[in-house]
Amino acid sequence: MAPKKKQRFSLGPAYITLFVVLGVVALLTLMVTKVHVTIVLALVVVGFMVVAFFSWPEQGTLLVIFVIYTNIAVVAYKFHGLPQIVAGSVSLMLCVPLTIYWFIRRERFIIDYTWLLMIAFLASLFASLSVAVSVKVGMDWILTYLMEGLAMYILILNVVRNFDTLRKVIWTLLLAGTLLGSLTLVQELTKSYGDNYGGLAQRNISHWDGGPKNTGPEDKVRLANRAGGPVGGANRYGQIMIVLLPLGLFRFIDEKKKWLKVTALGCTLFILVGMLLTYSRGAFISVIFLVLMMTMLRYIKVSQLVLSVVSLLIVIAIASPGYFLRMSSITNVSALFTDDASVKADGATLGRVTEMLAAFTAYLDHPIVGVGPGQYSKFYSVQYMANPEIAFRDIDSTRRAHTLYFEMLAEAGTLGFVCFMSIVFYLLYRLWRLRVRFVGEGRQELANVATAFLLGIFCYLTTAMFLHFSYQRYLWILLAISGAAVHILSTEFESEDGDIEIETGGAHPFVSHKTPLTQ
Repeated sequence: MAPKKKQRFSLGPAYITLFVVLGVVALLTLMVTKVHVTIVLALVVVGFMVVAFFSWPEQGTLLVIFVIYTNIAVVAYKFHGLPQIVAGSVSLMLCVPLTIYWFIRRERFIIDYTWLLMIAFLASLFASLSVAVSVKVGMDWILTYLMEGLAMYILILNVVRNFDTLRKVIWTLLLAGTLLGSLTLVQELTKSYGDNYGGLAQRNISHWDGGPKNTGPEDKVRLANRAGGPVGGANRYGQIMIVLLPLGLFRFIDEKKKWLKVTALGCTLFILVGMLLTYSRGAFISVIFLVLMMTMLRYIKVSQLVLSVVSLLIVIAIASPGYFLRMSSITNVSALFTDDASVKADGATLGRVTEMLAAFTAYLDHPIVGVGPGQYSKFYSVQYMANPEIAFRDIDSTRRAHTLYFEMLAEAGTLGFVCFMSIVFYLLYRLWRLRVRFVGEGRQELANVATAFLLGIFCYLTTAMFLHFSYQRYLWILLAISGAAVHILSTEFESEDGDIEIETGGAHPFVSHKTPLTQ
């Protein structure tokens, strides 16, 4: 059967004229009422984006994903006065292309089993909310999950609908990482640590007096103000960059045109540099596991592995000798399990271990539904960190668990933790099944797409051992695009399908009685 020709929807002249007239009226009204110019500009930009999305829904999808991943909307809110309601509703702009696909083009509305598992996780959060100290704090956490998790997942699943769009989404993520990595690199080369480049290359310079920063490798690690990217946190920045590495590597492998291969390699190198300049030990460990997994999957030969490692070490030794000092502190963790006085763990390690164990102890005391979403840090952390049996360091202020897994156990209990991990592991299972199938059929490029997302999720899970669950939208956007990849590979290429496809054809674009479930 010949593939369907893509329909293109565009607004007619009458609609565009009407929009322009309404826009001018709104602009004049706002100017007369002396509303801040930033709000006026924001509304105008949003309005034109809506019109553009109606004319080019795929480009609108790519733009929203780029804005979310670079955190531009939040940066504009924090640094440039963008209204919070505008910054917080960027992901909802995906409703415009969804409207085109669903109501205009009459395409199917997709719900997959991953999203149903996310609904189950939501139910577990409400169960945990029943024991919360502050219902308001718990509801804030749940509302964040609704917006950045459930809503974003289903929107992306339904607007990334074919392999061509999926490939463009991957390139969009790589370009977002390249932008961030290049700004970080320029900032490092020029030593312009006081310039955050519009908020996209933030650094913690609160303890820097403005003097020389390269007084020695130790000072460079402690005071060079590790790159924080658009989120302002070095470890989190390292996490959102490292998940892009597999996507870049496999674009380099699979692209047919040489200039695209070179571009993919360049993007990957910028992303790697941005990640390295965070000095994140968790990201460094994740890179090691990523390389080992790619070696086991036979994407990297042993000889290539040795050559790559040696080359990378030489580059780091020349460009940033303090990096080795920072990474060597990982071995000092052994001091927690030995009486050898010659080995000492640094203060940060002692603090993090205390925070982790305190959260796990809270879970042991509340094993079924936990203490409630968002409750642990505010109402329980100080109490549990004061326990002398697990306190490697005295901490008298509220702290988060510094690990996603123990924090999730403490706040959502066994019930919520199982639901949450089921979401992730089900997607990993589907991606692995697709990889095995396509490798067996000799369709290596398709297998590589599944592998890239599988490894990206694996990188996130590895770094999550050392990071709590803030900026959760980065996990959900990764899982959403991975879910879209699963659906596309399962349907366009005639593999097994684990999705519920709801027909929207007919006179009315509502859900029909036909909702086939296949596994």
